[in-house]
Amino acid sequence: MQIGILGSGIVARTLAAGYGRHGHTARTSSRESFAEVAEWADLVVLAVNGAHAADVAERLADLLAGKIVIDTTNPLDHSTGTPALAYGFDDSLGERVQRAAPEARVVKCYNTVGAPNMVDPSFGGVAPTMFLAGEDDRAKAQVAQLLEETGWESSDLGGIDASRYLEPMCIAWVRHGLRTGTWTHAFKVLS
Repeated sequence: MQIGILGSGIVARTLAAGYGRHGHTARTSSRESFAEVAEWADLVVLAVNGAHAADVAERLADLLAGKIVIDTTNPLDHSTGTPALAYGFDDSLGERVQRAAPEARVVKCYNTVGAPNMVDPSFGGVAPTMFLAGEDDRAKAQVAQLLEETGWESSDLGGIDASRYLEPMCIAWVRHGLRTGTWTHAFKVLS
């Protein structure tokens, strides 16, 4: 699969390298090449700063139409010194991205773990759980397959409005890291 990653930071680079290890062709991009990479890709990953995610999706809406768009972003507010949500519970960044590119098949995931564990997570042989949300069941199934191929089990929380719960999970992940001083943790559903 050709995976176009909108972004060039640590998340983008980590995902590109990881997808490459699993036989996919992945390209990262800067603002100047977002359109070129979005057009080239079979699947697009949105890996920009959350403050810009909806704007990028809106600007590229025509190129994203019909494509699966994995939204890895979070609406973080750092103004108090401790990360918090800029908004949430009655709206989410996942929903804003979907509204900005209404014909894209947006799937929210990867926003509840640090970049080093996004592909081939290593937790003593136990596959962690990656939660996802989106309106298109076929898109979510394809993303779940990609997740499982790269070391995750997936848990589908339903429509894109479930991003209202996934984005606060990022804050829980961050708060755990701040309290323990470690950043190599993930969520796991046991049943």
